[in-house]
Amino acid sequence: MQNIVSYFCVIFGLMLLLGAFAKLLSKNFYTLHVFVRKFSILDLEFPDSSLELTTYIRGIFLLPKELSRRSLRCLKIYLYLDFLFIPLVYGSLFLLCLLISAKFTFLGHYIFLILAWLQLIPLICDATKNFFLLKKITPDASVSKEVVHKAYLALERIKWLVALVAAVFSLSALFYFWVTGKYSVSSFRFLIIVIIEIVLFFILRKMFAKGSQIDLDKYQNIGN
Repeated sequence: MQNIVSYFCVIFGLMLLLGAFAKLLSKNFYTLHVFVRKFSILDLEFPDSSLELTTYIRGIFLLPKELSRRSLRCLKIYLYLDFLFIPLVYGSLFLLCLLISAKFTFLGHYIFLILAWLQLIPLICDATKNFFLLKKITPDASVSKEVVHKAYLALERIKWLVALVAAVFSLSALFYFWVTGKYSVSSFRFLIIVIIEIVLFFILRKMFAKGSQIDLDKYQNIGN
């Protein structure tokens, strides 16, 4: 059991480290969408339509060369880095659900065991999303058919639903164990490690947030 907890601490820490670096990359996502603006990965994951997704992508190539190159490079690095992030985030949820399942008997045990293995679904959905976007990021990106766009959005919804259900159930169970005192004293040191990792994550995010900002005012006449 302690081996699983140790693996969880390592994987969770690596996930936070990659997450902080991914946040730094996302600060450089720019596109020409009506006007020069920033966008987030969620804009690409949940566009209102296939046309909007295509507009975001084409807009990157319509930017001035330096800004376009910077945005395109950071977006592709982000998506490739996400292939490393994916097994870490869902691996963390898998191990967490596995640990909690061992604390229950019968029904609770099987519920969390099922939630653990269900993390293969968002892992596959997330990887598929990355392949789709990497293939679509071209200057002449075409508008996907409606059925393809609906399938893409379905993958995203399934991914978030399965992962969030596992996260909410796991956190609720952990809270229950701590409130009722059903935890081992030895697990306290692992809790301290996780808290330290989270604190370091926010420190890194704060440091990255102080990076140089691009003045977009000089680009705002491009879309006119």
